[in-house]
Amino acid sequence: MAVKSVIEAIREGLQEEMRRDSKVFVLGEDVGLRGGVFLATQGLMDEFGEARVI
Repeated sequence: MAVKSVIEAIREGLQEEMRRDSKVFVLGEDVGLRGGVFLATQGLMDEFGEARVI
């Protein structure tokens, strides 16, 4: 079993679901370019674009 932080697990879960279902999106304060306060959404905008990371 891989050892990862809670934030890494959250990010991987979001990526997995967003790859699986094009209707899934992330909406929140600072989740875009910055990746959120704890960086849980870091890189999602690069991969999925501004329409799905709001």
